[in-house]
Amino acid sequence: MFMVCMAALDNDEDRNSFEQLYNDNKNIMYNCAYSILKDVPSAEDAVQDSFVSLARNFEKTYAMNCNQIRSYLIITVRNAAFKIYNKRKGEVSTEDIYLDTEDDSNISLDTENAELSRELFGMIKQLDKKYGDVIMLKYYCDMKEKDIADVLDISLENVKIRVYRAKSALKKMLRGSGYNDRSGI
Repeated sequence: MFMVCMAALDNDEDRNSFEQLYNDNKNIMYNCAYSILKDVPSAEDAVQDSFVSLARNFEKTYAMNCNQIRSYLIITVRNAAFKIYNKRKGEVSTEDIYLDTEDDSNISLDTENAELSRELFGMIKQLDKKYGDVIMLKYYCDMKEKDIADVLDISLENVKIRVYRAKSALKKMLRGSGYNDRSGI
């Protein structure tokens, strides 16, 4: 895979820059993909697909600053992992997500339930991109809010606001789908 990507680049400078990006980001991308897919070969496929995408668009993406490139790579690998996940429908067991409510009580979603897991993934994809991205980075990539702020090049306070709004929107969507009655939310 790595050699295929390198061959797609025009010159040695681009190849060296690509190799540096690969070495700097492959582990965080793998962790993100694995947290969604829970499967080593599938996570590796998602990372590979993401780097192929980077190589194809290298001239455009390399002009971004370091944080923007990392954000691009994480979101690309997340999307690749979702694409793989959607092909497998229901085979993946995801981690629990805890949604905080205004009164600080926790809502635990039993994601062992494949139906709820698929529904939740669909709802996250329906969120405005800026909210869906912070939820994915925080809960599926296990990133701290400070790291998310660095990756997305936004303030820590903005990350906290986006997480809160995303969780509120997910809570409403879940209740609208009737999960409050079935899961005790």
